[in-house]
Formats: sequence, structure tokens, C-alpha cells
Amino acid sequence: MKLCLLHSKPILLTLLPRQVFTVCLVYEINKGKVSPWHPYFLHLPRSYSILAAFGELETQALQVDYAIWAAQKAVTKAKYEWEQAFIRMKELKLKPPLLTFKAWIWATGTVQIIARDKILQTSGNICYLCKHFLVI
Repeated sequence: MKLCLLHSKPILLTLLPRQVFTVCLVYEINKGKVSPWHPYFLHLPRSYSILAAFGELETQALQVDYAIWAAQKAVTKAKYEWEQAFIRMKELKLKPPLLTFKAWIWATGTVQIIARDKILQTSGNICYLCKHFLVI
């Protein structure tokens, strides 16, 4: 029987819907070529221009105090969300490169693009998407 990890693992209930979907995405990528989504993953961008991905140089280049603060806050928030999900990702035995903060930022960017394109509109759709991405 196939189970959505959202329902089978209570720890995911403590994560935000976007964190759950991000974990699902990373888990599916971890499967590599055996994933039915592998061809799709090959066409995703390698990086995103989101505030959470800004390094110190990009952040300082913003020059406006409020913009710098917003970029720093985005990084802090992303690190907090990554730390919350990290234990769960480790339990899933993901490959070490997929456990990094850099991988989390990339996956978060991918989820933001999906959400922006209105594929992910409600938390009710998380389970549906997990059914396709994270079935164990």
C-alpha cells in the first residue's frame, strides 16, 4: 500500500506546507534516474534569484538599508526552516549533497516557482503532490 509521508510520519505535521513539499521534492530527487520525475528535474534551473540565495556580496550591493535587512531576514528564515526540516531529511537517508543549505535553497526556489504558477494553491494539495513525489 502506498502512503503519503504527510500522513504516515507525524513529524511532518510540525512543518509548514511549503517545507513538506520541499522535503518531498528533495526526496524524489534523491531517487535519481529511477524517479519518474527525473526528466523533469533535468530541465529545472540550477539556481534562482531569490533573496534567501543572496550571499553577502549580493546583499550589500542592494545598498538600501531596508532591502539589506529584507535579504538578511530571508536568509535567516530559510536557515530556520531548513534546520526544522533537516532532522526529517536525515531520517529519509538523503545523499549528503541534498542535506545542505544550498540544496534547500534550490528546492525552496523550485517550490516558490511552482507556487507562483498556481500549481500549489492550498495546503490540501500538499498531500496530493506528496502522493506523486513522496510515496513509500
